[in-house]
Formats: sequence, C-alpha cells, structure tokens
Amino acid sequence: MKVMVSGVAAVLLVTLATNAFAAQFPAGYTLCPKDDQKCLFERIAGTFAKHAAGIPAIDLVSLDPLKISKMDIVQGGDGPINIVLNFKNVDLTGLSQSVVKKANGFTANPTKMELGILVPVTSLVGGYKINGKVLILPIQGEGKSNMTMENNHIQLKWTGKLVDRSGKQYYQLDKLKATFDTTRFHMHFSNLFNGDKALGDNMNVFLNENWQDILKELKPAIIDAFVKIFQSVITSVFNKVPYNELFQ
Repeated sequence: MKVMVSGVAAVLLVTLATNAFAAQFPAGYTLCPKDDQKCLFERIAGTFAKHAAGIPAIDLVSLDPLKISKMDIVQGGDGPINIVLNFKNVDLTGLSQSVVKKANGFTANPTKMELGILVPVTSLVGGYKINGKVLILPIQGEGKSNMTMENNHIQLKWTGKLVDRSGKQYYQLDKLKATFDTTRFHMHFSNLFNGDKALGDNMNVFLNENWQDILKELKPAIIDAFVKIFQSVITSVFNKVPYNELFQ
C-alpha cells in the first residue's frame, strides 16, 4: 500500500533534497549541521508547511495532495477479516499540517535513524475495489472511497551504514520499520454490492461502528505495505545524494 508510507517518505525525500539542492532555493535557506536536532525539526516542519505544493526546481511532486497511482491492502488467513482491497489513482491529503515529533540519527557516522510526525487529519480519497469478508459479513464493490484517520502518529525507524561509491560516501539503508496509531478511523465506500444502496449504507455504518476491531486486524497488512514503499523511496534518496551533501 503506497498510502501513508508514500506520504511520510515523500516528506523525507523533500527535506533531504531541499538540503542537498539549497542553491536552487531563495536566499537565506540554510543547510542543517549534522546532529542539530533543532534545525532538522525546523527544516522538516518547513517542508510540510511551505512546500506542500511541490518543488518544481527539483521535480518534486505535490505533498498535499500526494497523488498515489496504486496501493493494495491484502489481509488473508483464517482471521475475522479476509479481504483484497485495491486502490487506484488516490490522493493523500493532510500532510501540510504535520507536526514533527522526532528526528534522530542524522549524525556524522549514521547507523540508526528515526522520523516521527503527527498528522491531525489524513485522508485517502480515490478509486477502490474490494472483495472478501469483514468480521462476519461478506463485502464486495468498486467505486470511490474515503478513508480518514484523525491524530495519526507515524514513526519510521531504519538502520544502515555509509558505503564508498566513486570516491563519495552514500548511506545504504538495510532495514526499515514503520508504526502508526490513530484515535479515529473513518471509512466510506461508494457503490458497494453493485450499487445496492441499502446494503451499501448498512455496510458503511457497520464498518465505522467497528473501526477499532477492523483496524486492529488490518494494521499488520497496512504496516507491511508502508515498509515496502518507505524503503523504496528513502533508498532512492540516499542512493542519489552523497550523505555529506545533505548537511552543512
């Protein structure tokens, strides 16, 4: 699922790229020294707030909305939820309001890094297709969807090391973990059960009344998807820019 994982990873991408290509930005835009957590907080927060529409100078896409072409949540097995949920051409909104909570590990010789943010309201809106079972009920449909999380705490932790390449040092990411928590999870799927309004309305009510149980079951699958997309995006950043060029 390129969900939220795309959202946060894209923010990290913008933050790093902004530092790396500071010469293309207005006068007064400064690089952060390594280990300067206060500066990192300010720079990442500024990226969320000031560059939500993207940075054309370095071909960085819009962060709010962040456009996602494809995202999948697959939950199988014998548990109470067994679904295949495919998203296509969806927008992730809300990242411009993110609050940075943690940014650690950006040191001279980095091994472990960590980024934590709080997003007050995160919405994923666009096309969906679903088939399977949710708790005791079958579910199927294809149309437009809206999945919204309130007070979404997202945390990324990864390990890696510096490696030499063409006379420069690059950070090589080895393993990444992601977690998230939310105080409310809203769901709405249009055109469920081939457009049967009564069945669709009842299913949407059921989903939202049981959101805690549903999210508990889906969380491992969502996090799994987060990790895949986060790792791909973060790796591409560190592979492109020598580590020392990301800082003062």
